[in-house]
Amino acid sequence: MDQIATGALTLDEILDSTEDGVFVLDANRRFILFNKACERLTGWPAEEIIGTGCRCSSLNHCKDQQGRSLTGLLCPGLAVFEGRLPALRQRMHIQSRSGESRWVETQYTTIRDADGRPRCIIGVMRDDSDTQERERNWHQAIEDLRDEVDRLREQLRQHYGFSGLLTRSPRMQIVLERIESACSTPSPVLISGEAGAGKELIARTIHDHSSRCKAPFVPASALVIPRERIDAELFGQARDGQASGGLYAAAEGGTLFLEGLDVLPGATQDRLLRVLQDKAIVPVGSSTSRPVNVRLIAATRRPIQELLTAGVLRQDLYYRLGVLTIEVPPLRARREDIPLLVRSLLDQLNASSTRPVHDIEPGVWATLSAHYWPGNIRELYGVIESAFAVARDGRLRAEDIRFSPRVEVENPALASGVAPLDEKLADIERQAILAAIRQAGGQRNLAARLMGISRSRLYRRMEALGIDPDNARD
Repeated sequence: MDQIATGALTLDEILDSTEDGVFVLDANRRFILFNKACERLTGWPAEEIIGTGCRCSSLNHCKDQQGRSLTGLLCPGLAVFEGRLPALRQRMHIQSRSGESRWVETQYTTIRDADGRPRCIIGVMRDDSDTQERERNWHQAIEDLRDEVDRLREQLRQHYGFSGLLTRSPRMQIVLERIESACSTPSPVLISGEAGAGKELIARTIHDHSSRCKAPFVPASALVIPRERIDAELFGQARDGQASGGLYAAAEGGTLFLEGLDVLPGATQDRLLRVLQDKAIVPVGSSTSRPVNVRLIAATRRPIQELLTAGVLRQDLYYRLGVLTIEVPPLRARREDIPLLVRSLLDQLNASSTRPVHDIEPGVWATLSAHYWPGNIRELYGVIESAFAVARDGRLRAEDIRFSPRVEVENPALASGVAPLDEKLADIERQAILAAIRQAGGQRNLAARLMGISRSRLYRRMEALGIDPDNARD
């Protein structure tokens, strides 16, 4: 190129002093400038490059980030020179003359004459190895973080339960172990637990973690099906010589969750037993069986032994269905889970609300812990949703907590004024501890002295009764 004087310096001197590699290709795509930084980056001296054609791909084996050779139509300089792009920035991997590998980023720009024809291309090349290394480290760090998240999720699942099944309760840990066993076997499952205790969530968890997870999960309740329609709803009905419908057909390949096993008539239980044994159904009004591939998870609101003793559940059906049994404890027997469940629900509510709640008044925990929870988790969620709707200033207060009188009357123990002795004593002890902590202003040492017990015993009883130590002060 022509020398251009800039004070006492020439353009070549200026370009040779820059850390960025600068090269220029003429209209015939021959190198007419190759500064010293280009020499350092590529290992090729300018005297061997100037005047030669653009053959950098063969000299430096340049490749893009996907490892493709930047030759032919993929050559960024050619795309700019031919006018397909006015300018282009390309990150590429090159190999120097000595075999050293490095990443560079090159900016290609076209200089045109007065008629708009390409006169030359200027390329500015910058060593990008450090950036590439940082990005590689970032990607590795992200992968490491993902692995760590997966590991922590597994730990949380082992400690707190499966997704959606949050617990710190020792009694629920037994349930989680049963669920884990049920996930790895195709056997039927029988779940018992009060209304609202989470039986359907457990059934869905088993399905989602089983080999049938991609097939349908069909929940159904015999409690809402007319007695005379139960068989047809379960096994389908033959009309005009054709069998149609039925919950078993809808769950083909997947899982049928049947709530209300304790209300099934004896004849329906007999049909169900035959389905479990033969893996085939006979629709109502038909004499022809049809094979089915469905896992049954049944549930009852009453204890299984009580159903067997009363003759409500057929023993032969129980022997076939009860391969795996899961007894879900009521919420009042796992009060230590209340803070975990409440915070999880608040996170869900906050995600879809313009008035999030992030602060919980300590008195809320005392109020929730003292309640009997006849409606279990379903009632807890209803109470918290209601309190969330009226919360002010992003704070949940004790006065926002309202319990439905109708729900409490539905509990026979409360309606008659009689409760199981252990539960009654636990409630009395819980109220006494909460009263002592309030009187002591939240100081647990003082609360223990007021009650005449040691601090360690107070802590043990608070843990057993599900009283959160950090939220017990009113």
